[in-house]
Amino acid sequence: MMKHITARSLEVVAFTSGFALMAFEMVAARILAPYVGSSIYVWTSVIGAIMASLSIGYYAGGLLADKHRRLIDIAWLCVASAIAVVTVILFYQPILEWIAGNMKDPRLQGVAASLLLFAPTSFLIGIKAPYLAKLKVTSLERTGESVAGLSALNAVGGIVGVFVAGFILFGFIGSRETLAVIAGLLIASSWLVVPHRHMKWRLAISILLMAITFVPVPMVGAVNIDTPTAHYQVREGYRPGDSRRVRVLTSGPGGSQSGMYMDGSGNLVFWYTGEFARLVSAHPTKGRILVLGGGTFTLPAYLADHYPWSQIDVVEIDPELQTIAKDYFHFQSRPNLRLIFDDARNYVNSTRTKYDIVLADVYSDASVPFSMMTREYGEKVAGLLAPHGMVAANVIAAPEGACRPLLDAINGAYGSALTYGSYLLSPTTTSENERNNMVVAYSQEQMLPAGYTPLARPTASYGDNFMPAERLQQACREG
Repeated sequence: MMKHITARSLEVVAFTSGFALMAFEMVAARILAPYVGSSIYVWTSVIGAIMASLSIGYYAGGLLADKHRRLIDIAWLCVASAIAVVTVILFYQPILEWIAGNMKDPRLQGVAASLLLFAPTSFLIGIKAPYLAKLKVTSLERTGESVAGLSALNAVGGIVGVFVAGFILFGFIGSRETLAVIAGLLIASSWLVVPHRHMKWRLAISILLMAITFVPVPMVGAVNIDTPTAHYQVREGYRPGDSRRVRVLTSGPGGSQSGMYMDGSGNLVFWYTGEFARLVSAHPTKGRILVLGGGTFTLPAYLADHYPWSQIDVVEIDPELQTIAKDYFHFQSRPNLRLIFDDARNYVNSTRTKYDIVLADVYSDASVPFSMMTREYGEKVAGLLAPHGMVAANVIAAPEGACRPLLDAINGAYGSALTYGSYLLSPTTTSENERNNMVVAYSQEQMLPAGYTPLARPTASYGDNFMPAERLQQACREG
């Protein structure tokens, strides 16, 4: 009977370890986003560092299991894993701030952050796998069944961890609280095997770790909000050259996605939102306007108020932004403003509504999703335009140097299906190499506000099959 209980305990530990590892990986990308971004480089760094640490842990665990093969070691490995998770809770903010301030390449940032923060936990979880297999195997004849059973339970635990973290936890609690849940599960699993060994020490450590996870850690300078889609920060301060206090929403280190003046004026904060408004004002027909990327809906609300006879449709992937907009940016619904919570590319692919104007401002931090940079996307957008319609896109690039290929790629998406293109360069720089541009495309000639320069019709464009968005964006940043 005791052997049966022990075997079941080892299986539960295997399941919990898989759950903890994959939920931890999901959280890892979330806590990196405000400091180093959420690009494919960050995900590559997180997955690569965790897999490398896990592999080393497997090897080390095999060596240790052959030498010791003690049940109590599993309990202490669970406790050590929980300690590593709690350490991340306590120190990830200062570590990430230091990395962001001292390293400029996002690939280096992602690798350094992943190794410092996530490798220790992954290594310790990896050690448990061969230990569990060694303890579970009771005869050579059933070795395959024992190892396969543990591996399957570990994988199922990982699957459950991904879905629970992505579909449930991020929708109700923050990244720090999710890490606390992971630490709690690891501590609980430590008591499943030989619960009466070293009981005083284990109880003291367990109580201490759980107490630490519930001690508030101040997040200086911002309100942090987690949703199933992203991690956001709401900040207040002053923009260069502007004496008016502003409140902004960010989803990464690359810039602000929405903003409002705290004086209640309702004026648009950013150059590109003001330029969107100028383009709409100059356009002769604006009965129906589509805005791709809503943020906190400051621009759509501005357009709805200024053109009450126009229908403003806004496509935003994250429905939680409506609550954030109401709580922090004074957003209120309007009769002529319709919020559509969907992926922008999916909406463009499926809708049959015709629009006089399409405004595209779909950014993940400071990067345009690759699916919004391809000729297939451009052809779908062109199909939405009414006669004399136009599409305008906010683009962080530049018309010269290393940023020109990025500008050409985005222009190529629209230019593959629309005859004319023009752009306007922001008077201020976004960074050393990048600048905001307004790219406008249309099929029939029309009058644009002053300052726009014609763009040559692109000779080539990228498709859904191949769109090196990250490479082009990184080359632009490096200059």
